[in-house]
This record gives sequence, C-alpha cells and structure tokens, in this order.
Amino acid sequence: MQQDGKYGVLLLGGNRTHQENYALSFAQDARCRLVAFADEPDAPPERITLARSLAESLGLPFIDLDTALAREDVHLVSLCTDVERRGRIGAKCAEAGKHVYLDKPMALNAEDADNIVAAVAKNGVRSQMFSNIHSAWARTVQQALASGSLGELQAVHCDVLFSKGHPGTAPVGEKRIQNPTLERYSFVEAKPEMFDVGVYAVSMVNWLTQKRVQRVFGGTANYFFKEHRDCGLEDFGALVLTLEDGITATIVGGRYGWQSHAQGGVRKVHLIGTEGSLTFDASANRLEVFAAEPAFEPPSPHPLDPMGMWSSTQAEIKVPPKQQWVDVGSDDDSAREFGAFIDCIENGVESEMNAEFAAHSVEIICAGYRSAATGEVIDL
Repeated sequence: MQQDGKYGVLLLGGNRTHQENYALSFAQDARCRLVAFADEPDAPPERITLARSLAESLGLPFIDLDTALAREDVHLVSLCTDVERRGRIGAKCAEAGKHVYLDKPMALNAEDADNIVAAVAKNGVRSQMFSNIHSAWARTVQQALASGSLGELQAVHCDVLFSKGHPGTAPVGEKRIQNPTLERYSFVEAKPEMFDVGVYAVSMVNWLTQKRVQRVFGGTANYFFKEHRDCGLEDFGALVLTLEDGITATIVGGRYGWQSHAQGGVRKVHLIGTEGSLTFDASANRLEVFAAEPAFEPPSPHPLDPMGMWSSTQAEIKVPPKQQWVDVGSDDDSAREFGAFIDCIENGVESEMNAEFAAHSVEIICAGYRSAATGEVIDL
C-alpha cells in the first residue's frame, strides 16, 4: 500500500463493511496515506476480527481507537463501524480534532447524528457523508435545475433501488407491522432498506432543493425477501415530503432482486417546474450490448451476505458481471466523491454533504418510520 500523501487516514470498520471500498478510494488519492485500522476495545469481537482481516490484507496495523486518535499522523477518520455505534464514535473522532468521513447513514437516529454535528462544529473539523451527489449524473441534474429552464420548482421525485438479493422468498399474504423506532440496524443477512438505500434518495432531494423538510408521510413493506421478513425489516419504503416554499418531494428506496435491473438498480430523478419537467436516469448514457452470451445468472446466496452487500463476499461467490448495459462517463464518480472531501480539508471549506446537512436525512427517515408505524403525517 502506498505511503505518500500528507493526510493520514485512520480506517474504522473492516471486511463486510463499505471500508472495503472506501480504504482503496482514499489510497488512490495522492494526497492521502493509510495509517492503520482501529476500533473500540470492547467492540463486538466479530467486528474486530473483520477489521483485523482487512487490515492484514492491506498491510496495515490494527490498533486501539484511543491510541490511534492520539497520533499526530492521523488527520482524518473513515468511519464504517456498525451503525449503532457511529454516533458515539463519530463524535469522539471529531473531539480528537480529526476530520470525519461518514459512511451512510451517518447514525442510527437523530440524537446520535446531532452528537456528531455538535462535536464537528465545536472542534472545527470537516465532515462528509457518502452520497451520490458528486456523480456525473447528479451534477447534470443540479445544472439543469440551476439553469432556470424549468421555472419555479414544484415537485421532485427520486428513485434509488438496488438490484441485489434473491426475491420471491418472502411469505405471501403477511401484513408487515412497522416499529416506530429502529432499535437495531446491523444484521448479518439484511439491513432496513428505506434507511440503507433510501438515504441516497433523501439526501439527493435535500441537496438539489437546498430546502428543509417540514412534514413526512411514509410507508414500508415486505414483498420479496425472507431475510428481511425474518429480521423484521422492510424491503423498501416510500416517503412523501413537504418542503419549505411548498415544494413536494417523493422518494422510493430499497432493494428488489438481482434480475430486476440490467445493472445495479434504478437511480432516477424527476423534476417538475412551472415551465416544464425533466427526467434524469443515471444509466441513460450507456452502451447496450447484444451478443451470443449466456444471460446473467444470480449467484448462490452467500451465507454471510445473502443480499450481496459487500465486495469481499461477492468476490467469494464469484458474482458474474452484468454486461447487457455498459455505463459511459461514470468511471470517475468514486474519485470525485472522495477527492471532494480532501478538497474541503485542503481549502478549509464545508462539504456539500457535511454532518449537519446529512443529519437532516437521518431526521427525515426516522420520521418516515414513525409515520409508517402510525399512519400519521409527522411534523418536523
């Protein structure tokens, strides 16, 4: 692993987290240098084992979190611990004067998110949550909205759905009951998908409109996956949002199976203004390939990752690439995302998806769960 770069990066989280990807993205930025992996000494033993495994594969040491945060050669932390611990650990990293890169969602609930926000503000560090806003297609949406060609924005709809997992396994005819609060996020086989995937859509709406959400109405459902049903989690959710200035926004976020899309899943934004409407599809710029090759076959479920969430487990079961569509112009999306955070540190400016901004997404989605549980509109 390269050792150049003036910004030392501490990595929290290991295999079977997004740190598998984030660590490599930071390493590819010449301004960064990976220093070590770390975690709390009383972290769940499995989490420590997974972190040690990824650290070893990257040739990095694994050390105690307090020791790591005291090091002067650590300038920023990439935070991918289990979601339940992110509020406490994120605040601790900021209190230590370290810049914090946050996996999505940044916290389990609004209180945990606010703890990170307060610590970041108090200590003057930079923060950013992973999102889609630095992708080429999101920037195209933003440019169209800024051009004024739509007139005054009236409504936004955003779909983000992941085409992973083996559908058709959930019992038919059961009515799902939503709990008003999430007590647990992390399961081996599943995640709450309106949060896990819906956070992309909610943060996209927040970023495009730059308006606060005032009211939330939501619903969640099970149709596809026994894993979600067995863990008491939803396959997907839908939210209706009332924003400042009377703008209406709707989002759908979740997971719907390996063969439900020619690539990784639907990512679309619809804008409706007083002078017109536009639809943007992240897969619009593509080559469609027609060849005498076998059709995509879903892999056998990995026992530790039946939903296909992690790069390492997908590699173990040899998930075949989907080759019917080939994206054009999106190769640099990851570099733009992580490069933007380092730019903010270098230039002393706030990220467009900083902790304070991202915390509003957590607030919205948690309100969505309360709405889905009660059938009521929730005022923020």
